[in-house]
Amino acid sequence: MLQSRAHRRNAGMLAAGLYALAYAASLWGLSRFPGFSLSEPLFALGILAIAFPLLALALTRNSRSELPPIRRPGKELSSMLGYLALFSVAVLGIGFSAINSAWPEDPAQSIVKLAAKLLTMVALPVLLLRLLGHPMSETLALRLSWRRHGRALIGVGVALLVFQSVFGRGLQTLQALHLGAATLSWIVPAAFVWIAFEAGLCEEVLFRVGLQTRLAAWLDSEFAAVCLASLVFGLAHAPGLYLRGASLMEGADAHPTLLWSVAYSIAIISPAGFLFGALWSRTRSLGLIVLLHALTDLLPGIAPFYQSWNGG
Repeated sequence: MLQSRAHRRNAGMLAAGLYALAYAASLWGLSRFPGFSLSEPLFALGILAIAFPLLALALTRNSRSELPPIRRPGKELSSMLGYLALFSVAVLGIGFSAINSAWPEDPAQSIVKLAAKLLTMVALPVLLLRLLGHPMSETLALRLSWRRHGRALIGVGVALLVFQSVFGRGLQTLQALHLGAATLSWIVPAAFVWIAFEAGLCEEVLFRVGLQTRLAAWLDSEFAAVCLASLVFGLAHAPGLYLRGASLMEGADAHPTLLWSVAYSIAIISPAGFLFGALWSRTRSLGLIVLLHALTDLLPGIAPFYQSWNGG
């Protein structure tokens, strides 16, 4: 038992050190570009990687559901990492660029992208895990209980909405549309359901259920798994930023360099993985993290959803 505790502690320290080194290198890389400020990435790190995970842990005591054991963690982890490498380049980079060209208008583009995400981020990973011995009923089980997860759903959900209301631009963009109460009464729940599938289910199945669970089994350390899964979660976005100019949405140059893409994916995107990683580690509730992921993206996502389905 003491040896196991020491192993978990060492694995956690090494993983945290690796993440800190990668994060520091990313800040250094971003500092070489004009107009860079430390305030945005450090603020994101403090809120998303420290404050919100601590809140989540405080609200999820005695909330864990156990998963069936992973008997071949090394093989499963290598399979998942191989799939993620292929996915990040073929889908997030090349695939979405092809979709943008073939379907330049919404809502057709959004529908095709959702179908592509459900196929490559849910269906194929579930099939891969099925081949490794994990049935679909295990991989996609929601494990959501109001008694065990209600406090976290309300507490973390309210915190996320307040955070987006105060520091995000979603409300300002929504107010600029001047939508009436009747329109908002259907557009808000519709956007929430769409985001729950398009972002919540797709990303959480792939990165938390698929990757983080295998990392935790292989390393025998939940903390190490959260750190490394968050790092991979960020890095998986780099090919898309680099290959298809997704950085345009972030106010950066139209032709980002590889250095900028990797640095931005770690410094800005990866901290979000800590909140959902901590929730998954604590609860193993796919339903909980899908709903909270949807709440995270709801306010900034309502206006784009409305414009996509209302002809711009």
